[in-house]
Amino acid sequence: MTVPSVGSQSVTVLVIDPDPLNQRAMRDQLMRLGYTARSTDDYDSALAILEATPPDVVLLVNLPIPGEGWEELQANLKNWGIPLITLTGMGDGFTMRDLSSPDQAVQDVDLRARLDAALQSRQAHEALVMENARLSGERLYDPITGLFNRRYMMIRVEEEIKRSSRHAYPLSCLLLDIDGFDAINEKWGNHTGDAILRDISHIMTRTLRATDIVARYRDDEFIGLLTDTDATGAQIAANRLRDAVAIHHFNHSATNERIELTVSIGVAYWHPTTAPGEGTWEPQLIGLAERALKAAKLSGPNRLVMLQAA
Repeated sequence: MTVPSVGSQSVTVLVIDPDPLNQRAMRDQLMRLGYTARSTDDYDSALAILEATPPDVVLLVNLPIPGEGWEELQANLKNWGIPLITLTGMGDGFTMRDLSSPDQAVQDVDLRARLDAALQSRQAHEALVMENARLSGERLYDPITGLFNRRYMMIRVEEEIKRSSRHAYPLSCLLLDIDGFDAINEKWGNHTGDAILRDISHIMTRTLRATDIVARYRDDEFIGLLTDTDATGAQIAANRLRDAVAIHHFNHSATNERIELTVSIGVAYWHPTTAPGEGTWEPQLIGLAERALKAAKLSGPNRLVMLQAA
């Protein structure tokens, strides 16, 4: 048996041809070349096969392209990334009529080459899809802390504001800034600074609830979106964070010398109202939290300032 150069017998080829004799001839040729072959005679039947057991390649033989179900078949093949090879007519070098002729060996080579090219194209497409998915995921994470990044948080804030508006749930947002972080980097170096950022990220994820969303906002600032959390709950969470940081043992990576740190936190909290004309307003929670954080930093280290979104 001749084995296909790409793939193996696990590669399934679906033949679409209105002529039963041509279907059988093509199935025999494909199986002789080492492929698994199925066949049908119209687009609707092909669609049913695609939904039940999708093939790796579709061969369209001696069937005019226009026809009922053609557009739907094309759309499904595109969505699933299944390549389509057309062997329609006699002008493309493929003749299914006389399979016992001396030209059959050439036909085998040409057919296998077309199938190999189609399978390679599909593999390249799948690899590209996987790589894009990987890159997309990387674009949503901060490489130093492993937390979500600002881009992801901006997406989630919009979603959570809509959800809170729809269900009348309170929503709070806190911004945390490490006091004196620039001086730490200057004294101990960026390596120690990065270790501190990772420690802060662990403290936040450990202290806040699993339902809260934590991300690195910028530089030494972290953001927490506290779902279903009113002013009282946000204040408790923010003070718990300040206390957790204050008692944590931050260390210089080389000398193991203890580094004492505090953080300043700005909180914006909001509860949607059902009053006429006010139910569709979406507060700029992050902007308000930034104002609160700025006020906290101006009032001294280890401070908390809270502002209410009207």
